[in-house]
Amino acid sequence: MLNRRSFSDVLPESPKSARKKEEARQAEFVRIGQALKLKTIVRGDAPTSLVTTGLCRKEPWESQSFCSTFSYETVCADSWGQSLLVATEAAGVMMIDDAQVLPPVQVFDKTMVVKQMHVLEPQDLLITRTDKGKDARLYVFRLSMLKRGLEERQLVRTKCDSRENKLEKTKGCHLYSINTHHGSELRIVAAIRNKLLLITRKQPRPNGMGTLAATTDSPVDQFQYIREICLCETPVVMALVDGPTGENDNMICVAYKHQFDLINESTGDAYRLHHVDANRVNFVAAIDVYEDGEAGLLLCYNYICSYKKVCPFNGSTPMIQSNTSDFHFSWNQMPNAIVCAFPYILAFTTDSIEIRLVVNGNLVYTAVVPELQLTASRSDIYFVSSAPVNSASNCSSRDTSSQSSPQTPTGYEMPVFPSPLGDGEAQCKHIFKIPLSNLVGRSIERPLKSPLVNKVVTGLTAQVPSMCVAPAGPLLQGASHTLSLSRMEIKEIASRTRKELLEVWGGQYLVLLYRLPCGSRENSL
Repeated sequence: MLNRRSFSDVLPESPKSARKKEEARQAEFVRIGQALKLKTIVRGDAPTSLVTTGLCRKEPWESQSFCSTFSYETVCADSWGQSLLVATEAAGVMMIDDAQVLPPVQVFDKTMVVKQMHVLEPQDLLITRTDKGKDARLYVFRLSMLKRGLEERQLVRTKCDSRENKLEKTKGCHLYSINTHHGSELRIVAAIRNKLLLITRKQPRPNGMGTLAATTDSPVDQFQYIREICLCETPVVMALVDGPTGENDNMICVAYKHQFDLINESTGDAYRLHHVDANRVNFVAAIDVYEDGEAGLLLCYNYICSYKKVCPFNGSTPMIQSNTSDFHFSWNQMPNAIVCAFPYILAFTTDSIEIRLVVNGNLVYTAVVPELQLTASRSDIYFVSSAPVNSASNCSSRDTSSQSSPQTPTGYEMPVFPSPLGDGEAQCKHIFKIPLSNLVGRSIERPLKSPLVNKVVTGLTAQVPSMCVAPAGPLLQGASHTLSLSRMEIKEIASRTRKELLEVWGGQYLVLLYRLPCGSRENSL
C-alpha cells in the first residue's frame, strides 16, 4: 500500500481540513499518474500491463536461437512450415528442423547452386534461381514431391535430376520477383540483362479432374510466358505492384542507374517514379503498400527510405504525384536488407539491426550483431551471425526513441556482443529467429491482402514435412523481405492502440515513483 504522506511535498499548499487535504492528495495522485502515462505514450513506449513493465521484460525484437551450430556459408533461405530451407555455397540446399531434434537434411546437392528461392505453400511450389551468368535459370518444384522424397529417404536431388523442372526461356536470368499476395494469379518477372520476361501460372481446370491434373502434371507445364519488355538499363531491384482491377493496370517497379521507374505490364511503357541525386547509388529494396485499392511504394536506397504514392490509375497510366502522404527518413548505417513488420521497419546492416517505426521513421532500438546476414523473412525473420547464442537471445534492450532523431547517430548504450574469435580459429555461425507474431502482436490478426483479395484462387496446399513439429501458419509473403500493409489499416490500428493506451490508468507508474528517493521523484517530474 502506498504511503500517502510521501506525496505531501508535491502539493503547492496544504489545506487545513483533513477531508480537503485527502481530496487534494488524490487529485494530485491522479494528475501525476496521467502526466507520466501521457509522457510515456508520446515517447512511444507505453506498456499496457504490469507484465510488460520492469527491467526483465522481453522486447518484441529479441531473437531466439534456431540453429546453434551451422558450419556452411548461407546464400539465401525461406521458411517451410516451422522448418527453414537454406541454400549454401558448398552443401547445396539443407532443411533445418525448428526443434533441432534431427540434424540438417540435404534436399539438393551442391550441383544446385541456388541464388534466390521462394517457398509458396498454398501453391505447392518451390521457385529457385540457380547458377549464375549464362547458365542461370529459374526452376520450379512441387513441395509435395520434395516432402515425399524426404519421408521415403530417397537420394538427394541433383541438378541432373532437375532438368525437367527448369523454365527454359529464363536462361541468363540474374534476378526475379513475384507478386506478394497472389490475389488473382501468381506472376513472376525474370530479369535477363535489360529484358524483363513476364510469366504467369495457368488457372487450374474447373472440372472434377483439376486436382488430379495439378498433382500429376509437371509444374513447368502450369506456367506460360506472357511477354517480353525491353529496358534501357539492367535492373538491380524489382517489385510487382498490383493494380486496382488487375486488368491491364499491374505495374513493375524497377531500379537502375540513378532512378526508380514504373513499367506497365501490359504495354511496357515506362514512367519516372523517383530520381536519386547522388553520385553513387546502392539500391536496397522497393516495397509495395496499398490504400483503398491505390498503390504506394517504399523506395529504399543508400541511407534513405522514401515513400511515394501512386494514385489513382488512370486507365493504364499511373498518376505519380507528390502529396502530404509522401515522406522519407534516414538510417544511421547503410542497410543491406529491409524487413517491414508493422509497426516496425528493420534495417539489417553488416553488423547491426536498426529498428524504426513505419509511420514516422523514429528510431526505436539498435542492436549490434557481428557478421550479420539476413536470410529469410517471408514469415518469421531469420538471420545468421557469429554472435554467441546466449548473447543474442537473452540480450536486454533499451528504448531510444526519445534520445535520438531519425537522422542522428545514436549516443546511448547498446548491447555489444562478445567479439569474434581470434585469427586462425574456426568460427561457428548461428541462425537466429525473430517470431513475426512478437513484432506485430495484436496489431495484425491476419495476412494483409492486396486489392485483389476477392479473386483468391484455391490451390493445392503442400503438407509440412514430417520433421517439422507444427503445421504451417498463414503465409505472410513479401517480395523484398516485407509485409505489405494498407495505410488505412495502419490508421485503424493506431487509433485502436491509442484508445487502449489511454484507457490504462497511469497509477502503476506511481509505484515505481514511490520507490525512488524524494529528490529523484522531483527530478522525474
